[in-house]
Amino acid sequence: MYRDASNWKFFGNFFVEGNLKRSDLECYLLDGEWFDPVKIGLPHLLTLPINEDDHCLHELTHIDSVDTIVEPIGKPKLFCSSSELISKFCEMGNVAWQ
Repeated sequence: MYRDASNWKFFGNFFVEGNLKRSDLECYLLDGEWFDPVKIGLPHLLTLPINEDDHCLHELTHIDSVDTIVEPIGKPKLFCSSSELISKFCEMGNVAWQ
């Protein structure tokens, strides 16, 4: 989720293959919840022009398990495996998100 400077919220999701828990990523998040999606290959959720009051950090709100990914038109596709996602977060660490 992205929360802009006016507190408008923009939601998004992506799919990873394999098992993933929030605790797998939490230690790599800034303050246990924030990350910059662009730095790991995901798009920024803000579609409007970004102004000087906005920022790049997104909040990891929850992780859900699904058995089958159905990809209707306009929905996100598989991003990567769970181990690849953990590696991407690990490479960034919680300092690089700032």
